[in-house]
Amino acid sequence: MTTMTTPLLTTTTRAELKLSTEWPNSTVVRIRASGDIDASNSAEMLDYVLRRGANCRSLILDLSDVTFFGTAGFSALQTIDVRSSRASVSWMLVAGPAVSRVLSICDPQRELPRAVA
Repeated sequence: MTTMTTPLLTTTTRAELKLSTEWPNSTVVRIRASGDIDASNSAEMLDYVLRRGANCRSLILDLSDVTFFGTAGFSALQTIDVRSSRASVSWMLVAGPAVSRVLSICDPQRELPRAVA
């Protein structure tokens, strides 16, 4: 009798990116993201932030619930920084552990505006 064993397949599930917008008043927008931000969806996140924050004077980008943050997400943050500066929009980043890890490597001089933890 021959027995065959099949190796266990491991699957990795990624947390879906979820974005939401809140306007505490007419000039301040708070955009929250949760899940994973990587090369597959960083452009979607960037587009969402730029469109939803188009008419604000202050932007709060809350990434505290992001579970994975790739370098493509960092590139998107740099674009948000440049575009906000050009439009005279003040903005602040609220970073969770996944985002803070990448920022500690990619932005050691803390040039991106971050909320104090």
